Formats: sequence, structure tokens, C-alpha cells
Amino acid sequence: MVQEGVMNYSLQLYVQKIKKIPTLPVIAQEILRLVNDEMTTVDALEEIVEQDPPIAAKILSVANSAFFGFKHPALTVNEAIVRIGFNNLRNIALGISLMSVLDHERSEQGFDYEKIYRHSVLVGGMATELSKELGLAIASEVFVNGMLHDIGYLVLNRFFPDSFASVLNEFGRGTPLLEAEKVVLNFTHTDVGTWLGEKWRLPESFLDTICYHHTPSQAKTHVQHTAVTHIADYLTIQNTFKITDSDPHYPLDNAALEVLKISKKDLSDLQQKIGDQLVSEDRME
Repeated sequence: MVQEGVMNYSLQLYVQKIKKIPTLPVIAQEILRLVNDEMTTVDALEEIVEQDPPIAAKILSVANSAFFGFKHPALTVNEAIVRIGFNNLRNIALGISLMSVLDHERSEQGFDYEKIYRHSVLVGGMATELSKELGLAIASEVFVNGMLHDIGYLVLNRFFPDSFASVLNEFGRGTPLLEAEKVVLNFTHTDVGTWLGEKWRLPESFLDTICYHHTPSQAKTHVQHTAVTHIADYLTIQNTFKITDSDPHYPLDNAALEVLKISKKDLSDLQQKIGDQLVSEDRME
């Protein structure tokens, strides 16, 4: 799954330095088992989520966000499931639990886990809203694709903070962020994120999104997941790297528009329609 030629010598050297690869969180393992279990009940999901109170609190925060449009907040996991649906809450829980294992204190260079977390939630929510507006069948499942798309940044920040600081310095000098990664690392966050996803044996749609969310034209499978995540990321990306107050200069891949059968005018209309939610959620605590 890692892009052809990407598992190069440089990436191999870097990942070999990781003394202990993070294991898939127990809560994530249990949620993944629910995905293909037709006998799964709401009570079973609620029991899994409530095993981890901090994660349960974050799940409620997302479930009560403007993307789901409820006037009064859900106070319990069960109430959240009833309101936003089993699949939505399951996917939110999965995304949060996977990101939590890579939570790391703010580095001296200023990388902020909470900011990338908020961005990931925004992309997940935006991908879901775009899918609903376009009538896509993936609307109930794409949230987690959006949440995990940038997980490679968390890998870089946790295990290679000095190299990642060099990437951010290069970016600060005006080099587009993906190019800065290639200059310093000879691979990108998409590559190392996909590597970890493969180690975790994540579903193929997750891997495709992590790998190709900047280049959906290269995706061969799960093209709707990848395209809608790319557009959601494109619409929210200016809010990601506040530490430099710079635009990462991620170009729009027109292949994503072709996959979704929309024009740039359609995209502009969708952006305006969903924009209020984006602004509201960027202030999420």
C-alpha cells in the first residue's frame, strides 16, 4: 500500500529507529471487531467506549459538535448513539482511540497535538457533510477516514521530533509543506502514516485515504473515500499549521472533482454552504 518506491532506504532507516511500535489500542481493536459483527448491539459499543473515560469525553465533544446540529448536548454515550447513529459514533470512537495512542506533549518547536486533532475532526466532519450533500453511500463511514488522514504527522512528531522540526523550519522558509518533507526526509507524512496503518492492519479504505489524500488521482480503490477526504482537507487546511501562520500550499487535485462528479463552481457552493460549521468547529474546545 505504501506508494511504489516510497518504502525507500530513508524511510526504512527512520522506522527502524522506532524501538517499540505503538500497539493498536484495545478500544480500537474491540471497535474494529464490531465492524463486521452483524449481532453488535448499542449496549456493546457503549460498554467498550465507557472503558476509557477520557476517550468517551472526546467522543461526546465531537457528537455534540455543530456538524450534527443538536440544540441540546448529549450527556451520555448511549444518548449520543441514539442521536447520531451507531455507525457515526463507532467511527468517531475508532478515530479518536487511534489518534490517542500517538498523543504527545507539545514539542519545543511548537507542534501542537491538539491543533492537529482539531483539524482531523474538522476534516472528518467536513468529509461527512460533503458526502451527505452529494448523496454518497459512504456518508455514514467516512468520518474516520478524515480523522486519520494526517496520522503520519503524529508519528513524525512523536518519534522523530528533531527531523520534524527541520521540516517545519524548511516550511517556514517558504517551501510547500510536502516538498519540505521530501527535502528533509526523502518521504512524506503520508508514507510513514501508511506504514503504521499497515502495521496496525487497518481497513484498506483507511490506508488508501492516508496514502493518497493529497493525490487522489493515484488511488485505484476506495476512490470516493479518498476524493472526499482530499476536498475536505483542502477546504480546512489553512487552519492546520498555525505555528507558522502560513498556507501549506496543498494544491487541489482536480481528479477528486471528477470522481465526485462536481465542478469548481459546485465546490465553491458547497464550501459556502458548509462554511459556518467549519468556522464553528474550529473553535471547538
